[in-house]
Amino acid sequence: MDVNNLLDQVENLVEHGPKDGSVFARWRPMRAAMFLNIDDVIEYTQQIRATLPREIEEANNALRDRDRILNDAHEDAENILRRAAEQAEMAIRKAQEESRMLVANHEITRQAQAEGTRIVEQARQEGEAIRQGALEYAKNVLNNLNIAIDNVSKQIEQLKKIAADARGEIKG
Repeated sequence: MDVNNLLDQVENLVEHGPKDGSVFARWRPMRAAMFLNIDDVIEYTQQIRATLPREIEEANNALRDRDRILNDAHEDAENILRRAAEQAEMAIRKAQEESRMLVANHEITRQAQAEGTRIVEQARQEGEAIRQGALEYAKNVLNNLNIAIDNVSKQIEQLKKIAADARGEIKG
């Protein structure tokens, strides 16, 4: 849950009291006569909100960037694979055309068949090499993205700890 949302809930609780079904509805006063200055509590929550580290917003931005980068990486990988398949298909067609032309000449039919087979195999190997390169590129992009996500997650955990410490100081 967002820190600002939690602070809003605290302010709402102080101003309006607990609502049935809310997490605060289970709270009971610790003393028979306990009074709070609502303005002070709201002022404290506003001060907390104003002093929260900029990293929380940056972490949220990083999460949005992560999704965008992941989508871009998937699109790039699909485009690379599509281009590799197109190049392989063109190479195969070219090899088949060359093979047909060679077959047409009866004297060198056997040589043409061997050369056609070689060209087709070379085209297949080139297509496979291109496909493997595309897969490796996509894998590297995803690995880098996972590292970035791990770093963002660590920052978010640190920010959660800071927020928890701040809540503890407010309660204390």
